[in-house]
Amino acid sequence: MPYILSVGLFAYLIIVLTFAATKLREVKCEGLQVVVDDSGENVFIDEEDVLKVIKRGYGDIKDKHIAAIDKDSIEQVLERNSVIKSAQVYYSLDGYFHVEITQRKPVLRVMSGEGYYVDEDGKVMPLSGKYTSRVVVATGNISRKFACNGLYPFVMALREDEFWDALIEQIVVVKGDELILIPKVGNFKIILGTLEGIDKKMENLRLFLREGIALKGWNVYKEINLKFENQVVCVKK
Repeated sequence: MPYILSVGLFAYLIIVLTFAATKLREVKCEGLQVVVDDSGENVFIDEEDVLKVIKRGYGDIKDKHIAAIDKDSIEQVLERNSVIKSAQVYYSLDGYFHVEITQRKPVLRVMSGEGYYVDEDGKVMPLSGKYTSRVVVATGNISRKFACNGLYPFVMALREDEFWDALIEQIVVVKGDELILIPKVGNFKIILGTLEGIDKKMENLRLFLREGIALKGWNVYKEINLKFENQVVCVKK
């Protein structure tokens, strides 16, 4: 008896799936419904842009039979766009294709040459004429290798710390790989030197800012120098 029920259920499923597949071939695309993730934080691309990318790269899909539309190809077209991290495309039986876009997230803006961003995955992405992301800015003669392998992990560490994330606005690169930090408050610069021993330097700086500048005021010094081991050397205005 259980065997007969199983065979019957299997046959029923085959009939239902065959019927559904037949009906699906008759359904035409009614349009596209687009959702862009993180659109409140970054606005590199919007629904209108996505529709244009699909039409230009894949073609117009409206009124085509759903079964004839290759959603994987649409995803590939979208993911070739420089500001899109990932794209998910699927359809519903009402005839609509649903497109879910995840944008790339910059963490650093490099103002060297034509300029570019480094995203949260440590990859270079171009600047956008549509939107400017408010992230740490790096200036100076900066190679892409140093931007991705040196500045990127340093900036990610800053972002993970509430204190530094709120304080540091700009990084100036001098002499190839030495850093100067420009804070958002106070009229002074922080000379870090190279990234060697950076964790210790940043801890020394944290202590000085909290116990020194916090008591004396943010406009007493014009320069704070951490290039020397276990020392914080300051120059008053």
